[in-house]
Amino acid sequence: MSAGTVFRRGAALVAALLFAALAAGCAHPISLNGNATSVVGMGKDKIDKKVGLAISDADRQREVTGPGGGGDKVRYFPYRDLETGLYIAMTEAFSEVVRVNGGADPKVKAESLNYVVTPVLVTNSYSPSIVTWPPTVFTIELTCKITDAEGKPVTEVKVQGDGRAEFDEFKANHSLSASRATDDLLKKLIAAIAAAAPKLR
Repeated sequence: MSAGTVFRRGAALVAALLFAALAAGCAHPISLNGNATSVVGMGKDKIDKKVGLAISDADRQREVTGPGGGGDKVRYFPYRDLETGLYIAMTEAFSEVVRVNGGADPKVKAESLNYVVTPVLVTNSYSPSIVTWPPTVFTIELTCKITDAEGKPVTEVKVQGDGRAEFDEFKANHSLSASRATDDLLKKLIAAIAAAAPKLR
């Protein structure tokens, strides 16, 4: 290896580290939107109940900041990003799904809903990289609290979605690990609701 090549590689590394140091602490926006349509058709024996998917306006506006790589952070809106995917997954599990703003929404009684499903999301991200900021590992923990139309607890369904992506993959999609976690979560959610069907039929 020539001295010139060594110098160029050294300069490139120094520049990358300097950029990472200058950018450290930034919170980069990413999205948790996955390929929600990939779960269409997965529901084989739907529960014949009409349910409300309860996500409030406050939850939709809730922004989360978590760790990325290079000392940077990522920020996203988990409930807003996941709402459509959760709705599609629910339609694969139940015969009919209606969006509501919570158990007290007038639509619960007006639509004669059997259950209200309230999702609770906990996210985490990680990356060992000192140069690139997108997270290589992303997890989403989901607890669906299912109540009847009067607000009485019926059961809970818990699943975790896991997503991983390496540098060569996420160069064109900085949200890739998060998107994969969402896809994994939705598939597991359909299966978990099916497993809880005896309590819901």
